[in-house]
Amino acid sequence: MIKFFRHIRQKLLNEGKSSKYLTYAIGEIALVVFGILIALQINNWNNDRLNVQKEIWYLDNIANDMFNQKSGLLQLKKEYLNSVSVSENLLLDVKVSKQYESIDSLSQKLNQLMTSHSYRNIDNTYREMVSSGQVSLIENDSLILEIIDFYIYSSEVEEMFKVNQDQLFFGEIFPVLNKYAQVDISDYTENKAIVFEDEEISGFLKNELKNSKNKLELTNAIRNKLKILHDFLITIEESLDEVNRIIGKIDMEIENLK
Repeated sequence: MIKFFRHIRQKLLNEGKSSKYLTYAIGEIALVVFGILIALQINNWNNDRLNVQKEIWYLDNIANDMFNQKSGLLQLKKEYLNSVSVSENLLLDVKVSKQYESIDSLSQKLNQLMTSHSYRNIDNTYREMVSSGQVSLIENDSLILEIIDFYIYSSEVEEMFKVNQDQLFFGEIFPVLNKYAQVDISDYTENKAIVFEDEEISGFLKNELKNSKNKLELTNAIRNKLKILHDFLITIEESLDEVNRIIGKIDMEIENLK
């Protein structure tokens, strides 16, 4: 192609047709510029296509993280609802019988209340996107703002759960539950010979719970556990609503980008 243009240019110059040569030169320049513009456009198109692919990858993985977080929250909800049931039944039993020592399997039920579970904030993809400076890849401004808000909210909730666990549950409730129960280790050992309930200790604990002060202490511990569970369940429901809503928006955005 270059040899072809050079041949035409040389012919026009030899013939002394300067005006025609000037017209030709302008046309040649225009053609070169046009070629450069097309090349730049193709390059921009390729870059845009790669960016869209990256955007879809990030959105898809954020949705997967949120789905896994949802699974964890549903399991957490199940555990908490079970603890609520145990707590309420204990309080109903002691209301009817007026005493703890006659409640069947009291130690086992108190052991169920001695467990605690953390809030799961799964933000691996989001943190990688932020640390690598790829947030701007998400073209939908309202969607990325909702994702950012969700992870800020989840981080705050995770910290709230931790503080309540450390200060209120392990600081005040757990020591009381542990005081009036024999710790069950059946889930932590395969040696069934050491999994037993000492009858002498059971008698001691029942005798201790005849004391009004001790009875009040245990009742308050169960009630406080119930209050924590209630607050946590409200937060979990709010988190599940947000997760479902944002996953739905992400899926719609991915479909629009494809």
